[in-house]
Amino acid sequence: MQSLGFCLGFLIISFATLLPADELPPVPGGDKLHHIVGFGGWALLSCFGPFRRFLAYAMFMILWGGIIELIQPYVNRYGEWLDFFADGVGVVLVLAITLLIKSLKKNTL
Repeated sequence: MQSLGFCLGFLIISFATLLPADELPPVPGGDKLHHIVGFGGWALLSCFGPFRRFLAYAMFMILWGGIIELIQPYVNRYGEWLDFFADGVGVVLVLAITLLIKSLKKNTL
């Protein structure tokens, strides 16, 4: 299930960030918020399973966010390092929440 969530999130994020901007439907909200929610959602899809695997997935997600920003100028998009930062914020937020829940579960047993 964890790998399926990771792969599904990878496809959604890759499609949404590498499709030329003029082909995307308009979505309310700011660009950075889209990055935080998108990468946070991907992390959420990937967090249900062994924590070490999720940690590896989270590192890949952040790396992929940087690679996307390097690729975007070649697909009629604009790469921005603040977008990369927002991607990381989304992943780290879910990672922190996962660690908190894991800690609470451990202390209540």
